[in-house]
Amino acid sequence: MGHGAKAQRLYEDAVAYLCRNAATLREVIGPAHWDAPFAAVRDGDPSTRGWRDAVRALHDAAETAGIPGGLGLRSTMGVGDWPSAPAPRSTGWVCPTGRCARVDLHGDSAPDTGLCALADRPMRRVD
Repeated sequence: MGHGAKAQRLYEDAVAYLCRNAATLREVIGPAHWDAPFAAVRDGDPSTRGWRDAVRALHDAAETAGIPGGLGLRSTMGVGDWPSAPAPRSTGWVCPTGRCARVDLHGDSAPDTGLCALADRPMRRVD
């Protein structure tokens, strides 16, 4: 992510979401991935790279914990800012109606991942 005004606003919006949902996020993410980055965000200077890195770490931990979109950060393509390639996975599940952006990708095939929260129908398998 760049470091301009737009990027800073995205990080600030992510932190606003983080603050509104701190208790729930901490529970979902777990203390191992929460405590140090949260302290850096809470006590750090928002104009520093360390603060942005801590916000990004919490965003990544939220996504890994299953929160679609994490804290709401998105990658902006640009020189020196290319996101790493995703791990190749051939099997996954998507929202059955396409009403939400939820995608569950798995390395191992499994029968299902449950119901879509919006459509209340089983997730659709994709290969």
